[in-house]
Amino acid sequence: MNTSIRSDGQRTVLALTIFVSLIPLFVTPVLPLTDFYAHIARYYVLANLSDSKALQQYYESAWQLLPNLGLDIVGVSIMKVLNPLLGAKLIAGLIIAAPFAGVLYLSHVLHGRITTLNVLLAGLVAYNHILIWGFSNFLLGLGVLLGATGYWIATQDRPARQLLVTSALGLLLFFIHGFAFALWGLLLGMVELSLALRAGYPGLSTLARRAGRLALIAVAPVLLFLQTKTAGGGATSPVSNLLAHAEKGTLWDRLSTEVFVRIDGFLRVADSTWRSFDYGFGVVLWGALICGLLAGVWHIDKRMKLAVALCAVLVLIIPPNLFGVGHLSERTPLLLLTLLAASLSLNPDTKLSYRQAAIATLAGLLLVRNLVLTTGWYQDGRNYEAFLDALNTHDTLSLGAGAYLEDTRNPHVFRPSCIPLSFLMVFNGTAVPTFANPTQQPIRLIGPLSDIQNATRQISGDSEYTVPSALAVLSEAQADTVVICAVDSFRQQVDGFRILAATEPWTLYQRIAAQ
Repeated sequence: MNTSIRSDGQRTVLALTIFVSLIPLFVTPVLPLTDFYAHIARYYVLANLSDSKALQQYYESAWQLLPNLGLDIVGVSIMKVLNPLLGAKLIAGLIIAAPFAGVLYLSHVLHGRITTLNVLLAGLVAYNHILIWGFSNFLLGLGVLLGATGYWIATQDRPARQLLVTSALGLLLFFIHGFAFALWGLLLGMVELSLALRAGYPGLSTLARRAGRLALIAVAPVLLFLQTKTAGGGATSPVSNLLAHAEKGTLWDRLSTEVFVRIDGFLRVADSTWRSFDYGFGVVLWGALICGLLAGVWHIDKRMKLAVALCAVLVLIIPPNLFGVGHLSERTPLLLLTLLAASLSLNPDTKLSYRQAAIATLAGLLLVRNLVLTTGWYQDGRNYEAFLDALNTHDTLSLGAGAYLEDTRNPHVFRPSCIPLSFLMVFNGTAVPTFANPTQQPIRLIGPLSDIQNATRQISGDSEYTVPSALAVLSEAQADTVVICAVDSFRQQVDGFRILAATEPWTLYQRIAAQ
């Protein structure tokens, strides 16, 4: 069974995988990614801030040494030359391609070729739960993490070059995403231990020497991190969280929430945004991977076994937050899947029919997941087209905001497609709250926009808000135009506001006094 990238069939598999992975990007003008357009809005503002007095009333640049600057620099550069919606698509393509390419490079280093198995698994990795969250810097960092791991392994016989280049890659990774850099350090430690154990017990001196080389890579990033404001963000311990909740009599509620989040992130690792489908798909995907390992249809490269095992442990024990970075327990299942995608290879000693069935199963999973995802994104795209038309038709004035009431009432069921709506207003000259924590991002909100951000946080933290009460709070904060996402209260008339446009589930309100 020829699975080498050198075969014509393999090139076809790679080309088709790339093709089906690109289709979802073109079926909607706006991508239904939760936090993604909050980042895009920031890039857009930073790219245009020096030339816009209107933006200068509400935003202030805060460029400084931060561990997550990589994509901000790239994104601001793109927004200076491209239409923001087109630029957003380009950035999305970059963060989708990064883990895909990282898997293929690492698999080529491990196996000496890129196999059909690795290509299909890389395709499943391309659209994932973390992409749906819109965590752009982490996804770009994940691609660099995989590539840097592959380079470390590939240059074992050239130690000077290995240390020099990987030190530079480590510094790059630190500036892309600090948490990705920390994960990379842990994985390199496991890879080095595996390499040291290949010839038997290596001895303490050998282990110390290998550990010392890894420590050299971390020196510059760690020293830089200690100089950043992010270092003061602190670490949230799951034990302290549980104790705090225990004092309030809600220990078991907290435990059940932690368990739910971890299971949810694990099963929905290859996300399509349709929750029920994703649960079933996750069971089949992880079941196929585990059963394939137990049956000996494929196996993990020996150099990666300890890294995979460590990652599996992290899925269970990693704290939910560290140094201001959240949703950590939902990021580690993706790292586990990417490591498996790169390190698995078919066992040539198994029956040909078993190997063919395994490849056919993965190909079927990839096609079904991408079909479901493309269908869902196409349906979301029709709502985005209507919303963009409304923005082009009406003057949304100076200040805007968004409120997503059903998400607040049930945090386990949210609509990723609704979240980008408010951020799209900034492209029409309306200032909106975005991620602007100077310990995490190089921007600061000033003036009434800061009050609007506090109001939106207040609404998102209380499940008792209705459409009228949410609009009242935002009106008091001087928001001119507000998009409400709520099926139950779709197109509800509210005193003091007129409806500019509405397409279920969103309604665009404008404060009458602001007209």
